[in-house]
Amino acid sequence: MSTQSRSPIVGEGRGGRSNGSIVLQVFRGDGEGGQEQRFEVPSVEGMVVLDAVHYIQANFANDLACRWNCKAAKCGSCSAEINGRPRLMCKTRVDEFDNQEIHVGPMRTFPLIKDLVTDVSWNYEVNKQIPGFTPAANEPVPYRMLPEDTERVYEYRKCIECFLCQDVCHVLRNHDDKSAYYGPRYMVRIAGLEMHPLDTQRRTGLLHGKAGVGMCNITKCCQEVCPEHIKITDNAIIPLKERTATEVYDPVVWIGRKLRSRKDNDVTLESSQGLGAVRPPQRFALKDVVRLKSRGRPFARVGGVRPDGKLEVWILKMRDTQQHWKGPKVVEASDVTNNYGPLDDVGIGSKLFEQTLMDHAE
Repeated sequence: MSTQSRSPIVGEGRGGRSNGSIVLQVFRGDGEGGQEQRFEVPSVEGMVVLDAVHYIQANFANDLACRWNCKAAKCGSCSAEINGRPRLMCKTRVDEFDNQEIHVGPMRTFPLIKDLVTDVSWNYEVNKQIPGFTPAANEPVPYRMLPEDTERVYEYRKCIECFLCQDVCHVLRNHDDKSAYYGPRYMVRIAGLEMHPLDTQRRTGLLHGKAGVGMCNITKCCQEVCPEHIKITDNAIIPLKERTATEVYDPVVWIGRKLRSRKDNDVTLESSQGLGAVRPPQRFALKDVVRLKSRGRPFARVGGVRPDGKLEVWILKMRDTQQHWKGPKVVEASDVTNNYGPLDDVGIGSKLFEQTLMDHAE
């Protein structure tokens, strides 16, 4: 790599500051190779790393390649590795590195284009492979959801696609072949769809297969670098792992799937004979949280599953800010429009649990 005619190097010291200046070691190069180049930038109160890079562009290296847009930590464009940690340059203050050199380099997980700019197009190709939001054909529009539902999916929507989580993920970082795992960013997107109360698409086959949710070993490194503080591992990857494990490895589910397949064939035969369609059976467990089709779509908790397949449920009734559980009431399994699963540490189940379930009718 050729050196520049106007050298920005000042002094020979190795410290992070010199005469009120900040020392940055910025990577210069492309896919063929490169190295760090030393720059000294005047220190300004409140300066962030992106400010320093802009100063270098304006005064020392006009051809320094750097991607940025909003400078407000909302577009995700200025992702880089700062002293070895994936961070947003616009959100990283230089005064965090007191008396230290600041090393600025590109994200190492993706192919390098030039200097600090990498080719992240693989992420968008992955995004195209995920089935989008799929509501029921008869779902009334405009869509209506309870506050608990919107709170559950809001966290996933905070992602700014900075791809820092993709960069730090060792499954993607340490292997040239990215075909085994979509990465944490797309576990978040799939979770946002899978947990949506109006979505009817099932993506566990994709998760177990091409998306490779099983490749994650829960190091939480992606969660630690997220600038939006999304609990990627706790609220996206772990629930998806549990859902996939139940679907793929639970013997009861496997038997149910076989029976459902046989039932579906019977339904197809009956439909062809004009006998009408029959809804396949659903699997419920004690303390599952479900939503019923009845007016207002109240939440209910499954208290028991009868031998005839009907459910004994306790129905949540709201009076202003007070809640009451009434029941038990016997309902058909076909009256359930959403099955949220057991009361757990994630999602709507925990919200209802925290509000204290009442096991007895008034």
